[in-house]
Amino acid sequence: MFEILDRGGLGRTGVWTRGEREVRTPLILYVQRPSHPAPPYAESLLVQERTEDSRLQIRLSGSYFSPTPSESAEDLPPTKGLPFSVADLEVPQSTVAGDLAVVTNETDLRAVAAGELVFFANGPEYLRSPRAFVSTLVQAREILGPSKLLAVTGLAVPSNLAALVYAGVDLIDSSRVVLDSARGIFHTSDGALPEKEAERGACACPACEAGQDLRAHNERALYREMLLVRNHLAHGRLRELVERRLANDPWNTAVVRHFDLRHFDAVEAYTPVAGGEMLAYSHESLTRPEILRFRRRIRERYSKPSSARVLLLLPCSARKPYSRSRSHRRFRDAILASRNPSAVHEVIVTSPLGVIPRELERFYPPRAYDIPVTGDWSRDEATMVSEDLRAFVGANRYDTVVAHLGAEAAIVKEALPDAILTAKDRPTSVESIASLTIALSAVTVSVDRVPRGERFAEEMSNIARFQFGEAGLGLVRAASFRGRFPNVRVIRDCTQVAMHTDRGMLSITLAGGEVLSKEDAYWVEIEDFLPKGNVFAIGVADAAREIRPGDEVVVRHGGEVRAVGTARLGWREMVDLQRGEAVHVRHVREPAP
Repeated sequence: MFEILDRGGLGRTGVWTRGEREVRTPLILYVQRPSHPAPPYAESLLVQERTEDSRLQIRLSGSYFSPTPSESAEDLPPTKGLPFSVADLEVPQSTVAGDLAVVTNETDLRAVAAGELVFFANGPEYLRSPRAFVSTLVQAREILGPSKLLAVTGLAVPSNLAALVYAGVDLIDSSRVVLDSARGIFHTSDGALPEKEAERGACACPACEAGQDLRAHNERALYREMLLVRNHLAHGRLRELVERRLANDPWNTAVVRHFDLRHFDAVEAYTPVAGGEMLAYSHESLTRPEILRFRRRIRERYSKPSSARVLLLLPCSARKPYSRSRSHRRFRDAILASRNPSAVHEVIVTSPLGVIPRELERFYPPRAYDIPVTGDWSRDEATMVSEDLRAFVGANRYDTVVAHLGAEAAIVKEALPDAILTAKDRPTSVESIASLTIALSAVTVSVDRVPRGERFAEEMSNIARFQFGEAGLGLVRAASFRGRFPNVRVIRDCTQVAMHTDRGMLSITLAGGEVLSKEDAYWVEIEDFLPKGNVFAIGVADAAREIRPGDEVVVRHGGEVRAVGTARLGWREMVDLQRGEAVHVRHVREPAP
């Protein structure tokens, strides 16, 4: 049985329970041989013959041609021993031994649904085909779901371990570093080189300090990288670690690009909608699932405030949310000094997110990303911003576009030739701010003023729709708003249905849960019980397919709303898993007297 603790891409940390034993994943199976025992820090072993060692032991059972009789529930079935070139050849061999399985193709995957741990044969062959590796992992998660543990042998080294875990591999082994040690290859998280070229005195690992052999160093390097991967998963930073490792091996880069460009939907379904600081420093940051999801939702879920007539494009700032920065306070002063501020709609132009309407600046990831600010835009960044601007203006019609930008101005002018440029030198200079006020006054003077409350209601509708889709509009329809932004209560029929906070999202009440439930959106169907605390996966019967970790959800049974809270798992994890917190409950319906 498996419980998820933290996640990153398809990767996750968790607890795998085998009888009375609990094992932390991701996990390294260290090769154990009589002549070369596994290191003392190893948490689990890969063996050919069992020993009295108390650690978890996964035993190899030979091949179809030379099988070894099974002795334990932790014995793998004999493998078919078939390379990729003939993997579809029919061999009358079971792929499952108890809860453990070894698979070579899609047909095998569909035959192992009852198991807990699935090993992929032909691990080293994936080094020649990262596309096949990614396709296999995506296919396995789609067919088997998130409750199954996935393992690949003969593939892991320190430099690719983060990419393997990000791809969804829960268990790897040390066989490749054992073989490379015999070949005289020195491994680090930054890559590999011949031992004779390595300066072992510069390595701070205990094996090198103690003058132990190369295998001891390589096994320790693999272990240290696993600890680093677990730590980054615990803090929601695995993607950043993976991006740092891309330069170490072209295979890593190929794997990440295949996931981002060809299997976005498979990864996005498990990617949280909220998180901590995002370091978007590399080229691959442009295609992170969180980034692409935000950009897609701008196109699919967003429409401008209906009363806005002038689009004002502004540069980003280092401080988040932007409105707290000194530069954006100056921009705001310039807008308020114009003749009709209510007609102006502020949209921030930035990489890697494209365009960010002011009312969405507190959503994740706009509220949390960090990029190097040099004023230099790559061709890919410029193309991305141009495409998003054209799509945004095509879907949201304005009378005028004003661009108050610095280095971005040339990109915007090429994408939107009719845009009025107002910055003279630096966007925050006194002359530029005055120019902005004059330009806004000129283009808004003939536009009718909009009551402040009406414009605010339009922006709250945008927030609700961006978060929940069309169903979210039911929360704010005919509602009143109380409080000072960002802390705003949403009131309908004298009842609070939601609360907007600095988190950037609407937190729903039980009354708000009723609204979403009637719209059949963001619901979690539970068994017939009244939650007394948080809802765990074992009690979930079904869930709405749009739910991602971090979403606000309504907990119901048979149409009756019983609680509301924040999703800790994605929809399929809620349905497939038997352990772990599914919904962190905030409000629970009182039991009937």
